[in-house]
Amino acid sequence: MRTSQPGFTLIELMASLAIISIIAGIGGPSLNRRLHQHRASTALTALTADLALARIAAISRGKAVTACPSRDAATCMDDVDWSEGWLVFVDGDNNRRLDASEQVLATRQSPRTPGLQLRSTVGRASLRYLPSGFSYGSNATITACLDGRVYAALVVNNAGRTRVERAIGPVPCAPPQG
Repeated sequence: MRTSQPGFTLIELMASLAIISIIAGIGGPSLNRRLHQHRASTALTALTADLALARIAAISRGKAVTACPSRDAATCMDDVDWSEGWLVFVDGDNNRRLDASEQVLATRQSPRTPGLQLRSTVGRASLRYLPSGFSYGSNATITACLDGRVYAALVVNNAGRTRVERAIGPVPCAPPQG
């Protein structure tokens, strides 16, 4: 008497692989989009935390503290692009530039995420917190764009407080300026 061997036939294996590849083809792009959204949220959370640190440090030290975009974690850029990272430092001479005698409080180099851009309001390349905790000037908005669409915006008001506004619906990003 002949007993059957446990296992799969070649046809069953090929059918299973075809179903798995179809599911992966459908779910892969969605998973990739979720990963990019998570990275955008992480960048906004880190920036919010560092701006809160800047505000608290300005109040507790009684000195101005500046946050600015930086590519090398050592110098401020005169650009509104925060995508590559930023720098937070005690600005003792109020020149909005990191000098050798000034203390760096935080640096952040953002991991390059394809399609993610962090851009601040034109004319607000840096944020300066006064000893009162205020960030005078117009409200500053740092917009997170993901694949050409607004993902969220980090708004800093004149009192130095931050809030994140999530985009509702597909809103295209403004072209880069400044």
